[in-house]
Parts: sequence; structure tokens; C-alpha cells
Amino acid sequence: MVKHLFRSMVLLLCSLPFLKAQAQGINLADWLVLSEQKGTAALTDTVFQGKACIKLDGKAIAGIWNKTIVLKNFRLELDIAGTVMPGVGFHAKNEQNYQFLYFRPGYGGTIEAVQYIPIYNGALSWVFYGGYQAAADITRNEWFHATIEVRGNHLKVFTNKNPKPNMDITMLQTEADKGALLLRSMFGPAYFANITWRELPEGITDWEISDQLPAGFIYDYEKVKKLKNWKKINEPGDDYVNLCRYFKLPEGTVVARHILHADSAAEKLLNFDFTGTLQIILNGREVFSYNKHKLERVEVDTYVTKLSLQKGQNELLFITQGDGFFFGNGYNSLGRLQHQNWGFIAGIGNLH
Repeated sequence: MVKHLFRSMVLLLCSLPFLKAQAQGINLADWLVLSEQKGTAALTDTVFQGKACIKLDGKAIAGIWNKTIVLKNFRLELDIAGTVMPGVGFHAKNEQNYQFLYFRPGYGGTIEAVQYIPIYNGALSWVFYGGYQAAADITRNEWFHATIEVRGNHLKVFTNKNPKPNMDITMLQTEADKGALLLRSMFGPAYFANITWRELPEGITDWEISDQLPAGFIYDYEKVKKLKNWKKINEPGDDYVNLCRYFKLPEGTVVARHILHADSAAEKLLNFDFTGTLQIILNGREVFSYNKHKLERVEVDTYVTKLSLQKGQNELLFITQGDGFFFGNGYNSLGRLQHQNWGFIAGIGNLH
């Protein structure tokens, strides 16, 4: 419990000045009405069961499309009440091509309560995607809270603030990996309220790593500049940089290098987590250091720090040791001592 309390305090201290949710709500002027009747209708505010919201009737107002934002990785929260099939489209290239997550309140408590499909050229091809559905405790015409988290091709869906996702899937490929948001209701009316979203960091998977270096030694930037051998690594779809996969006997210290390109001077957020020890250097200046040896679950967004990028190329260095310290000279792996947990996760996001 003390470990988790400490971790929460570190997260709070690291993130408090920089990380803010974008509480967008429903600005009616930003949303284009889509109609199944090819007509025009005005989007207006209403109240349903005491909650201010907007109503999609599933016909004259079958969907609304927000072109003012372009999201790739994001966390979206909203309240929904509906009868048949209210849903959220995202990565929308246009009104006929997007990823679609929808809810079926009439099937609450069954495996058909939450469903996902890709929309290709307007086709609701639900017969192909029976493997992409999940149970949820939702009821017709009753408000429920939905949280939708998208990272790359990974989708998580939470209902009613459950700590575990109702749905946790790898999405299918469409033409766009980013795009606009779309709210839609099919076969009956639905209500949407309290929409907020924020962008999530873009995972860094392409690094160069050094040879293994002796553990327990402080590698300042001048020493790092003298390193000669670098190996390129990149595991698309796997944001975790598990250094054990690259060395036959995982031990010691490694320097990982990534080049960030900026069209102009800018401030970005670096989201990260690690095991063991970690020193982060940007353009020769230390921006983070932890040398007390950390061993717990590595999760994205545990730590957040601000990066001040200069125009052009920016050199980002991670200098890290693994968990050998916890076991003396390492954990015994069938007759040899070595690191078992060694690496990190990192992503770049916008400063809001």
C-alpha cells in the first residue's frame, strides 16, 4: 500500500502542472447534422431525466459529426441514454468511413451489450464481427457513463466507471488511423451528455540502443557522446521497450536514443514509466533522474514531464538499469544471474 501511495504522489507531482483534460462538451456550432432522410435539421439542447443533453432521433438527426478536431490516440468520456443502438464513431475519414463503437441497452447484461465494427463506405457489416462484443450493465432509456480509450489500434471501453474494461480489443484496420468524432443513433432515439476528451501520447517504438555497459556507473552526457555502437530497434504495435529481448545475457546499463523532429520550437509532454533506474536527457540536459531502483508494474502515463524542443532535431536519451539490484547480482535464471525486468515505455503528447 505504501508503494502505491508513493507512486500516486509521484504521478501527481509530475503531472499536475501540465496534464489537463479537454472539457469540450457539446458546442453545437462545431457539429454537422447527418440525416437518414437527406434533409436538414437543427441541433438543439434538451433535457432528459434531469440531465442537460442533446437528442439524436435516429432519423432527421441520425448522427452529428465534429470536423473541428482530429484525434488519433485519445480518452473520451460521455453519458449516454438510448433505446436501441447509440454509438460513437472515431477516426472518421468522412461520414461513410470510420471506426464505430455502439451500445445496445436492450441487451444489457448479455455479451451483445457493447459492439465494435469498422464502417467501410457506409456499410454496417455486423455479421462479420461477432468476436468484437462484450457484456455491460446498461438499461434502455437509462443514463450510463462510457469511457473510450484508443491507443494505436488498441481499444478499451469502460462503462459506469468500472476499473476493468468491458471491452479490450485490437481494432481492425481502416484507411485512417486518426480523424474526426461522430455521434450516431440507429433505430431509435438517443441522448448524449457531458462529453470530454483528451489526446493521449503517441508511443515511441523506434530507438537506437547502445551496447551493454557496466551497472552502477553514472553515465553523464559527455560519456554518452563517446559511445560508438548503436543498434536500431522498433517493435510496431508494442510500446513497451523490453531490453531483455535484445541481449543474450541481460545485465548492466543501456542507453536508448530517439530523435524528435520539430518544425519550430515547441513544448511537448513526455509520458513514461520504467523499471530499475532511469535518467532522461534532452539535448544534453537532464530532465528526469531516478536512481533508487523501482520494481513494480510498468504502465503508460505513470510519469509526465515537459520537454522544451528546439527547432530541428532533438536528441532524447534514456539511460537505464534493470532489476538486478533487487536480487544482489541478479535473479537466478536456470543457472545464471541476470536482469528479469529491464526497460521502459514512453510517448509524446501535446501540452494543453
